[in-house]
Amino acid sequence: MPVANNPQIKYYPVKNGDMSLITLADKTTILIDCNITVVSQDEANKSRYDAKKDLLDSIQTRDNNPYLDVFILTHGDKDHCLGFKDNFYQGDPKKYKKEDKEAGLIIIDAMWFSPMIAEQFTNPNEDAHQQEAERRLKLHRDESADKDLPGNRIRIIGYDINGEYEDLDHLRSKPGDVVSRFNDRDQNTFSIFIHAPFKIHLESPEKDKNSASIVFQVRFKEYSWSRDFSCQAIFGGDSDHTTWKQILERTKRFGKDESERALDWDLFMAPHHCSWTYFNDTDKDDIVDSSLEALEYGKDGSFIIASCKKIVNDDDNPPHYDAKKEYLKYVDSKEKFLNTDIEPSEEEPKPIIFDITSNGPARASNKSISGAATSAGGSGAAGTIISQG
Repeated sequence: MPVANNPQIKYYPVKNGDMSLITLADKTTILIDCNITVVSQDEANKSRYDAKKDLLDSIQTRDNNPYLDVFILTHGDKDHCLGFKDNFYQGDPKKYKKEDKEAGLIIIDAMWFSPMIAEQFTNPNEDAHQQEAERRLKLHRDESADKDLPGNRIRIIGYDINGEYEDLDHLRSKPGDVVSRFNDRDQNTFSIFIHAPFKIHLESPEKDKNSASIVFQVRFKEYSWSRDFSCQAIFGGDSDHTTWKQILERTKRFGKDESERALDWDLFMAPHHCSWTYFNDTDKDDIVDSSLEALEYGKDGSFIIASCKKIVNDDDNPPHYDAKKEYLKYVDSKEKFLNTDIEPSEEEPKPIIFDITSNGPARASNKSISGAATSAGGSGAAGTIISQG
């Protein structure tokens, strides 16, 4: 696998969907959502990027078998878990066979699992994710000797309304926690601050998948002892304005210094594919103050990434043209608002890649494949650390 000098974040062009790959300095890989289609593997169709091929080229192998260190599903909508069933291995990792490799099935060493999805799954890909999570959780309940093996690891994110997973609280991370251990390995220059989901979204009669998305801030440091972050990036799935109002209110309880660190961003993925729902309900034109306040935490030179089809002035939502106009107010120039479906061109889009440098994120060439030469380890920021995931 080609090697780069810096950690990277890669945003894939998957139309109105999400799929992002973080690669750390020690080659640890974290995939956030997936949207893998058969049509994208048609070599004649350059307008649909082959995310699966790129992913296989970007991750490591063990015994010649491809694997991800961590997979995070932000929520259960189809456009965030499309292709999970057919492209990722499900089952006992000891039973991974030659046929599985030939089929391009990727082993997931550690899953992040939200009980919110357990309450809401409705499609085969989501069901497959749920069943795989339950298989891994059962290993812990049965105190299996294999529960901590790569391919069986799992971390629970957030809450469950009926207490179904209370016996597994030792695997759980909640909003306000900082995680710096990934796939049973500590990181001292990378961590994740978990913002959401909140229990209030499970208790809502609507139980809306979007408002219950996992929302988090990824944090990179140049040195383990540094207090400052070289890059902070926000991932929010399809979270809406109600979620962000809660995030603002709750995060500020940590105090001014910690709240600013948890809300700051150099890279901000526009929630729900640049939908208007980040700013307010679809049928309302005014903008919720908390949504604008969250955008004000952007640093100088920051980027906003819209993972969606080309944004045009029409009635679609998502993406929403007026939402783009609002986002443009929070970046230095229109070039700092990036639409995945038209980078570098609408005819042949390619992933948007950022190298994470000591001076912040820097746009990288598409020829630069995720991976890294140097090593990292340890704990990046204060918070609740648990051993799984």
